[in-house]
Amino acid sequence: INAEYMGRIEGSNMKECRYGVVRDGAAFVRTFDFEDDGDHNIKCPTGLCVDGDHIVVADRGNNRIVVLRRDGSFVCTFGSEGDAPGQFNSPCGVCVNAAGLIIVADANNHRVQMFTRDGTFVRAFGSAGAAHGQFCLPCSVCVDGDDNIFVSDCDNHRIQVFNRDGT
Repeated sequence: INAEYMGRIEGSNMKECRYGVVRDGAAFVRTFDFEDDGDHNIKCPTGLCVDGDHIVVADRGNNRIVVLRRDGSFVCTFGSEGDAPGQFNSPCGVCVNAAGLIIVADANNHRVQMFTRDGTFVRAFGSAGAAHGQFCLPCSVCVDGDDNIFVSDCDNHRIQVFNRDGT
């Protein structure tokens, strides 16, 4: 995540979720509020990352990923509820690797999925369980300088590290 921009969830309940953007020194800049925005309604933003001129949002309430420009305008959305490749059941964390692939922690499907910038499914890895490479509610993902993928495996109380392909 670019240190200049950081997401913040505001509101007292999930219906009121919206993003606020702050700059260095934590001075408030603006809020992206999508509660009543028709097809672009973001129900519950649970994770985000900044990738160049875009903000990638995990919209848990709609089981999809939303890509925005930094001004908050929509670029695209992808995903739907389900367990097939490209579908989600509570996407929570999201990041973008050096190759531009969007990596999503798909919590209730107990897996991590990878997509191109336009939302084309590339691959998934992980399954439900406690063995190495398995997850119980993966809730956050990030990458390091070598594109290794770090996954917080919440209910297994651990962090797992995978290479850039998820192996």
